Amino acid sequence: MNDVRQRTRTRAPAEVYARILAAAAELLTEGAPLSIGSVADAAGVTKGAVQHHFGTREALLQALWGSTQAEFLDDLGRAAARHGGSPLGAASYLRATVRAGQRRHVTRRWRAVLAACVVERPLARQWSDWVGACRRDNAEGTQELIVRLAADGLWLSDLLGIYKLSARERQALQDALLARTEAATA
Repeated sequence: MNDVRQRTRTRAPAEVYARILAAAAELLTEGAPLSIGSVADAAGVTKGAVQHHFGTREALLQALWGSTQAEFLDDLGRAAARHGGSPLGAASYLRATVRAGQRRHVTRRWRAVLAACVVERPLARQWSDWVGACRRDNAEGTQELIVRLAADGLWLSDLLGIYKLSARERQALQDALLARTEAATA
């Protein structure tokens, strides 16, 4: 009898893809080394499955960034549709950023992307390029930039658990920052 343990092959590629991304995010969030093998083990798949879906570690990190960014872009669009304004405007950015910081699964993925950016400088440059393009495409003034930077600070605090804000404090901050964007566009 053969003692080799076989892993059950799942014929659901989208599910396997999602499990691999989730495993990579979990490893990054925990500060564990990220390799094709460690991701495969954490996801319960073979190295071949990880390589089939992503090819390389760098491609896996790009996919993690891409899926996290895509969800954020969807949040920007929903914020703009619900409240008016440009999807890339400071008010939409603030609303989407605050929302992202309050959603546990999104927070974990952003924490993973942030950790990856510290050591993977090309990924950090890609994020910086995206922010730069958003700013160019949506020319705003100093007040809007203040709101964006404050939103980023609130988001980073949520990711790292720095400030323990009550719902009331969070809403008051959001209202004050939104008032800045409205005053700047009036």
